[in-house]
Amino acid sequence: MANENDHATAEVNGSNGINSSNGVNGSNATNGASGYQYSRQYLGKPRPIRIVVAGAGVSGIAAVKLFKEKFVGQPVDLQIYEKNPDVGGTWFENRYPGCSCDVPAHSYTYSWEGNPRWSKPYVGSPELFSYFKGRAKAYGVFDYTKLEHRVVGTTWDDKTGQWQIEVEDIKAGKKFLDKAEVFINACGFLNTWKWPDIPGLETFKGHMAHSARWDESYSFNDKAVAVIGSGSSAIQIVPKIQPIAKSLISFNRSKTWISPEFAEDIAASNRDETFTEEQQAAWEKNPQEFLAYRKKIEGAMNNFFDMQFKDSEAQRVAFEVTTKRMRERLTKEGLAEKLIPDFAFGCRRLTPGHGYLEALSADNVEVRTDHIAKIVPEGIEMVDGTVFKLDAIICATGFDTSFCPAFPVIGKHGKDLRDVWKEEPRSYLSVAASGFPNYFLTSGPNFPLANGSLVPCLEQCISFAYAAARKIQREGIKGLSPRQEAVDEFQEHKDALMKDLVWSSGCRSWYKNGKIDGKVWGPWCGSTLHFLELMAEPRWEDFEIEYVSPNRFQYLGTGMTEIEEKGGDRAWYLAQPGAA
Repeated sequence: MANENDHATAEVNGSNGINSSNGVNGSNATNGASGYQYSRQYLGKPRPIRIVVAGAGVSGIAAVKLFKEKFVGQPVDLQIYEKNPDVGGTWFENRYPGCSCDVPAHSYTYSWEGNPRWSKPYVGSPELFSYFKGRAKAYGVFDYTKLEHRVVGTTWDDKTGQWQIEVEDIKAGKKFLDKAEVFINACGFLNTWKWPDIPGLETFKGHMAHSARWDESYSFNDKAVAVIGSGSSAIQIVPKIQPIAKSLISFNRSKTWISPEFAEDIAASNRDETFTEEQQAAWEKNPQEFLAYRKKIEGAMNNFFDMQFKDSEAQRVAFEVTTKRMRERLTKEGLAEKLIPDFAFGCRRLTPGHGYLEALSADNVEVRTDHIAKIVPEGIEMVDGTVFKLDAIICATGFDTSFCPAFPVIGKHGKDLRDVWKEEPRSYLSVAASGFPNYFLTSGPNFPLANGSLVPCLEQCISFAYAAARKIQREGIKGLSPRQEAVDEFQEHKDALMKDLVWSSGCRSWYKNGKIDGKVWGPWCGSTLHFLELMAEPRWEDFEIEYVSPNRFQYLGTGMTEIEEKGGDRAWYLAQPGAA
């Protein structure tokens, strides 16, 4: 476990095992004239390594739980750096009105344990934050985490086989250097928020808000308000602001599908429905019954990938049913033509949008789908010359979705991943990048963010990184990164399959970095179950591996095993039917 005095010194990770007397390369046992030295250790003796994780959101919290399970008694140090003053990631940061998880809450917990005490099927960000902070406390995350510490850059040192990680202590206003054999970027795919690229933004005299940086002290009561955007944040904000605003202008540049509730036939037909105390207590007292309920929800969440093929029967039915539902809810004349898409159902991110279409149909709301020319001091001016005088502008305009890291990541040959991925983020199975040894991501490019259940896939990314760390630790490996040909062939396969999937059906989407055409960078090229099964068994043959020693088999050591050196069952491989 990390301590408070491990900053930036050579002592942080001086015992990395590379030249240690009992490590990978430490021995004076020679083999004749070749000069080769075998190591005086048992087979696969783990050398001390350090793992640094950027981010203490859903993935970072899981990283501690899995670390404690996978590295029991091992010489592995873990350090998490979190830029915010608390854990929770997106659920700490996003507090705009209506902010909630748009899938059933029972499908938004860790795979290893559910939460029988959710207040209702679809919960808001305060309750989600409380849950994940509670898990962080339970797993001991705060023992491994430095809050208000931001990773601002990291550079691979090919000589030592370590990442040199520059960290900013935000409160102290100082920077220091940490070192680690393995670096995991768990900052998330919707983390770097951005203002819209509209001229004159800084000239507006009223209240300017962004969905990702909400000012809860401002009141929208009886105000003239504009909401720019029609993505998931806007879809949740509008129904909360419309009833209290004097007037609301909704700028919907793109059409979008407002879907039925996910797993609505199992979870609830009413988003405001709550679970009774009796129901919560029953789940708490009967884990088997509760697990069965969770499996029904999870199974339903993982049961729609066939709908994501453009020409499938499931897609045709979803298109027709949702079109009908949207027409029924859009009661104001002309709105259906403006807002119902003609592209495939699911091409843009699906959002249930409880109350959204009804809010857009209200008398105090105007929907504009034409272009904004500029922001002016009194409000918004359209290309046609119309000026809307406003008290407040809400920018629900999202995040940087390029998948480039928010800080320099300098790999082999001095290449910065931000430059390598500037035109197109070409990952290996979403979790790694060619030329960047011992660097792993959660929710990287083409991660299963729209393919079914999300959280287990985040867990799997951490488990994949830990499997690599274990291999690095036990097999005398200095660095491993995916071969370029493996990356290229994965991209070729992904692009071929995406041509038949809904995400390439001609909509403007952040899955394609805001483009109508182009390669799909967002979702995985398969179902959630497809991803989980593939990633459970790492394909090390796809990796370029560099060893600490010129001889890759030096970790075989003295020819003895840990059992022989430390004691244990020397006939562990025997079994007898019927014997315990």
